[in-house]
Amino acid sequence: MSEWGIRLLLWLAAFLLGSIPFGLLVSRLYGVNNLRDQGSGNIGATNVTRVVGFWPAGVLTFLLDAIKGVLLILPIRFHWAFEGLVPESTALFWSIALVSVLGHCFSPWLRFRGGKGVATIFGAVFLLAPWSGLVAAVVFALTYLATRVGAAASMLSLMAALSVYRLFYPYDSSLVLFFAMVLLAIYRHESNLDQLLQSNGSSANESV
Repeated sequence: MSEWGIRLLLWLAAFLLGSIPFGLLVSRLYGVNNLRDQGSGNIGATNVTRVVGFWPAGVLTFLLDAIKGVLLILPIRFHWAFEGLVPESTALFWSIALVSVLGHCFSPWLRFRGGKGVATIFGAVFLLAPWSGLVAAVVFALTYLATRVGAAASMLSLMAALSVYRLFYPYDSSLVLFFAMVLLAIYRHESNLDQLLQSNGSSANESV
């Protein structure tokens, strides 16, 4: 198989992996038959936490969604598989992460609806740009403690992570892919941002 054929298979696998609605599956383990009928209706860790509880359901959902962004990158980056079949590059890694986020946000199993992608992005960022991930975690924690608004904390933390990444890789093509993921997350948070502007954050708490 050609190099581009392998890339296409990786992207397809990344999309299908990203499309797995772990929030729905985890919530069913705890007796919630359809998470989308409760809370905000979102399938991410925030709504799982709201409906089922933070521990362990909310944490488990966040971790599983975060793993989506790294699971197919790990064997390439650490030479566990695909060695010599595709050239190792940051652009390839970020493209796999982006496709995973797309799968999470537009799952074919949910009629191309899904979550908001933040946990999956965080997973990729912590693997591919640890300093950006650390900054994102600090900004998220400080913003959430100050505002109690998950959407605001998520958006500010992602923009902070992107800014740090730009300092280290100002001309790398991976910056464009990272930027695309942040734009997608902002787009998926449109309703939350509208609520935030209308109510000063009183009802815009959905984030992942």
